[in-house]
Order: sequence, then C-alpha cells, then structure tokens
Amino acid sequence: IQNNKGQEFRARIIHINQENDIAILKIEDEDYNSHSALPYSFKKRGAELGEQLFTLGYPREEIVYNEGYMSAKTGFNGDTLTCQIGVSANPGNSGGPVFNKNGEVIGIINTRQMQAEGVVFAINAKNIFNSVDSVMKVDSSVINLKLPLTSTIKGMDRVQQIRKIADCVFMVKSY
Repeated sequence: IQNNKGQEFRARIIHINQENDIAILKIEDEDYNSHSALPYSFKKRGAELGEQLFTLGYPREEIVYNEGYMSAKTGFNGDTLTCQIGVSANPGNSGGPVFNKNGEVIGIINTRQMQAEGVVFAINAKNIFNSVDSVMKVDSSVINLKLPLTSTIKGMDRVQQIRKIADCVFMVKSY
C-alpha cells in the first residue's frame, strides 16, 4: 500500500468477503508507524437521500478529493448491499472511503455505471462491520480489530477534515 506521501508499505490480505466485495488488509512493514486512533468513524446507518458526501481516493498517483451526495439508498438494480452516490469517480477511486459531513465513513466506492456520468455505487458501511465481525470469528490474530464509532473531526471545516483523514487513506497496489 502507498500513503499520501508516496511511501510504500508491505501488507497482507487477512480476509476477503467476496459477497460484499471487501478485503481487509494488515500492514506488516517495520517502516510503518501506525496511527494511535483514526480521526474518522464508521456509521452503520449510512446517509440520507440528498445528504452531502465526499470521497478521497487515488485515481492518480496523488490523493484526490471529490464531493457529491447520496442519490439512492440502493445500488444498481435495487442492490441492497450498495447505495448510489452522485460523484465523479474514475478507475483508482474503487476501494476509497465515502464520508459524510461529520467525517463518518458511510461506504466504500466499488463501481460506477459506465453509460452515465456521476452514477457511482458504494458498499454500505454496515457491510464493513459485517466483514470485520466475520474475520474476528475465524482469525484470533485480529481479535482487537475495532472500527471507531466516534469521529474526532466532526464539526471541523472540510479542509481541516481532509488534512486529518488524508494520512489514513492508502492506495492499494498489487504485484
């Protein structure tokens, strides 16, 4: 994986949830200094229709910010594992977090509709919780894996939020 400063770290796959299109990775690199706590949290209930959202991802070699809104509670053809967001996305945005104004992850970008502009789908955050619960049941080495439920960036302006979050969003590379 690569951070927003261009540093690369070795990581391994701990768990893959094929149904929810989620992989959980663990950084295993002596040069990596872990964060004591993530500044953002995860929101199980998702977002409300029309709610403003923003994304951070790597469609290029640098972190890119985008903003949009929740456009549908379900994904393509009524898929309840995903929601539809109105935001511009490109290859490389996949796997990137979708945040609400409080700095809570409400989903992870996983695909876009090619025939329409700004029609992007994200895996609902409740499926992230389900994947973490699943891995903890079968792998005792990650028993302490917890998703933060309190955002320390709530109430900050967007620029401040991005500054805090950017260090915690990584580009995943596979070789």
